[in-house]
Amino acid sequence: MSKTAQDVMTKNVIAVEENMMINNLIELFQEHKISGAPVVNNKKKLIGIVTRTDILSSYIDAYIDLNVKFGLKDILGDTQEDSSTEILFDEDVKVKNIMILNPVTVREDTPIKEMAEIMIDNNIHRLIIMRNSIIAGIVSTIDMLYYVAGRNRDE
Repeated sequence: MSKTAQDVMTKNVIAVEENMMINNLIELFQEHKISGAPVVNNKKKLIGIVTRTDILSSYIDAYIDLNVKFGLKDILGDTQEDSSTEILFDEDVKVKNIMILNPVTVREDTPIKEMAEIMIDNNIHRLIIMRNSIIAGIVSTIDMLYYVAGRNRDE
């Protein structure tokens, strides 16, 4: 019998709410030593996924926007168009501002080989495992590596 998502998934999934502030998300990731989490709305329905990469990308984009805005201001002078430029980079940034919508999900009975193909085809590092419409677990690339190595994650 081939192994399935249920055999390799992390069952105690930490999901975050879409209105969580980014600073709180960073603290949560550090505290629990995780690099990604499913995002749920106020009804606990899965709506997205957020990762350290999304956090970093948002800061890099804001940094680039700041440099472009102020660099162009020096070159072009202060214009009406330039003064209306908004930069999304402050403490009020929420998870919903940086998350990826409609994350890839699979069922608990999905074979590991199929999960690997899905991860490769979608260039993603985690799959959310669903039981009906409820988050049952998560499988990351590290979970897959433990499986391939024949090791238990708790070792």
